[in-house]
Amino acid sequence: MEILIIGASFAGVSCALRARQLYPKAKITIIEKNQVVGFIPSGFLQYLTGQVARLEEAVFIKKEVLKKAGIEVNLGESLLRCFPEQHQIETSKKSYTYDRLVLAYGSIQESQVLQVEEFEGRMDVPVVYKDFPSAQRLATVIPEVQTIAIIGAGQAGMEAASAFVQMGKQVEVFETMDYPLFKYFDQSFLAPFLASLEQVKGLRLHCNTSVNQIRQTQTQSQIPKTVFEVQTHSLTQLSDLVFTMVNVRPKANPLNQVFESHSDYTIKTDAYLETSQADVFAVGDLIQIPALALKEKTYMPLINNAVRSGMAAAENLKQKTKVFKGGLRTIGTQLFGWYLASTGLLEAEAFNYPGKIATKSYQLSARLFSTEVIYCKVTFDETTHEVLGVQLLSKTNCLEKINTAALAIETKRTLEELAQKDYFFQPRYTPVFDILNHLGLGSDRDEV
Repeated sequence: MEILIIGASFAGVSCALRARQLYPKAKITIIEKNQVVGFIPSGFLQYLTGQVARLEEAVFIKKEVLKKAGIEVNLGESLLRCFPEQHQIETSKKSYTYDRLVLAYGSIQESQVLQVEEFEGRMDVPVVYKDFPSAQRLATVIPEVQTIAIIGAGQAGMEAASAFVQMGKQVEVFETMDYPLFKYFDQSFLAPFLASLEQVKGLRLHCNTSVNQIRQTQTQSQIPKTVFEVQTHSLTQLSDLVFTMVNVRPKANPLNQVFESHSDYTIKTDAYLETSQADVFAVGDLIQIPALALKEKTYMPLINNAVRSGMAAAENLKQKTKVFKGGLRTIGTQLFGWYLASTGLLEAEAFNYPGKIATKSYQLSARLFSTEVIYCKVTFDETTHEVLGVQLLSKTNCLEKINTAALAIETKRTLEELAQKDYFFQPRYTPVFDILNHLGLGSDRDEV
């Protein structure tokens, strides 16, 4: 069996590695448009904050590892056309035939409505850093700038803001919604975090603010320099650099005419991740996936979903046997000294849930002899008490607990069952009752 995989990021690589385990005699080839395998989308920030010494190290796998596994990797090559009836594709370098084709070429992070002028020297001042070439060029620019504007206060935008403030930059964040991270947290739950942001030196957050245009201009000073003019409906902000950190999405391309697609350009797949064309599968940021808490499909461009969808597709290449279950939108991050984690349904999404939900919010000491607390909010079915969503917030690292919460939702655990969940006790590291035990033991406030 000859397997072609388009894309060498999380979904494509996970698919290739699992396929090698399942089909030891198959010929597996990954085709990647960039010159680097496995670059992490936040790799640029890892480099700036000293987590990796070189930008080239901000990868989750190296080409040599794939080659050792018997997986051919062709870099600097882009998919141009696909002919499913002939089981053939054309790239920027040559033609290939395949028995199975996996589309895993990911998403872009560009606004559909924002007007951005064609800047002089734009290749030296990219406004996104999701791919390695942009990150590499930008690494030489960041040390020279003092002011940075970020458009979009989602996870990526806030992580960038946190890193740039840490570097001593003046950061302006623009968000169209009422508050940052709205996809993952209820606004009232974030109150301690949002209050602390007002005290962060070097950060200014503009919510309920849409950016209409980005222009290039010259400062009126003794030594004029080129800056970016960010225009909103109410103000104009000058910045040395502008990042567009809006929601990622698949890019419209000619392949959308070959495969059945949704209006957001995601490719339609069946339960086994096969597209409308036989023997062609789509994974990662290219598809909508089942949202377990809502029992419907939605777009969740997260790395954990990309990995699992890639592995699930590999299981179905020879024979379609494994249904892809989907995901819960599980995230965890550290921002401005706070740890934030979320999984499943928010209270703000109650209108999407077929039943009636209730919530509980409370706080608990992180450890027995500690003044640090963990804030928690649980969303659950009012009738069955089945857990539907959990949000965590703390100054201490509580991120790992969100994985247990996600498993509880996936396995349909109730509040009462979690109260009986066995956790170890060690006063140096834990409270007497774990934060998740308390989900079923009452709360500071009940809301319906």
